[in-house]
Amino acid sequence: MKKLLLLLFLAAFSLSFQAKAQNNEIRANIGLLTTADIGNLFGDLIISSITIGGYRTDNSTSIGAIGLEYWHFQSDRFKIGGLFSYQAINKEVFLAGNKVGDLTDNYFSFLPLISYEYVQSEWVQLYSGVGLGLTIWQQQLTSDDPKLSGEDATELMFNFHLNAIGLRVGKALGASLELGVGAKGIINAGLSYRL
Repeated sequence: MKKLLLLLFLAAFSLSFQAKAQNNEIRANIGLLTTADIGNLFGDLIISSITIGGYRTDNSTSIGAIGLEYWHFQSDRFKIGGLFSYQAINKEVFLAGNKVGDLTDNYFSFLPLISYEYVQSEWVQLYSGVGLGLTIWQQQLTSDDPKLSGEDATELMFNFHLNAIGLRVGKALGASLELGVGAKGIINAGLSYRL
């Protein structure tokens, strides 16, 4: 009898563990037109206006925000999770029309997230969500001018993301496309795996 109870307990524990394991999702994504992109653009415009064009940046490059997410389903449709993303924006700095250096802005974002899947089928899910968190912004200027080289700044900033609509296609392995605004970008694409 004890052996039977032990086997039943182990079977129940195993099924419970498997059910919980299938309630998790890991996602890797890339987003464009993020809050970092928009803030960076407006910051440069304001400084350029204040200095009457004496300071300006040019040749800005970024591949977008690269993110990793973890999700846990609290119910069939509602999930909570977290995002870590990194984005670098590189640009050239000009003073009085002369290039004086290169500027790198690094953004490290940490956001708790919630999401609701309002359409679910075996292969397709539609969802929306929101997140609020923080971004660490680090800026470094490198220059041949010893007075400018090594100028660094670091700030902690509030950040958010509003996912207006997201589409995920797939079962365990899936691809997603999201439209929204915030840390993950206006457009965000990714791959995910449900455990």
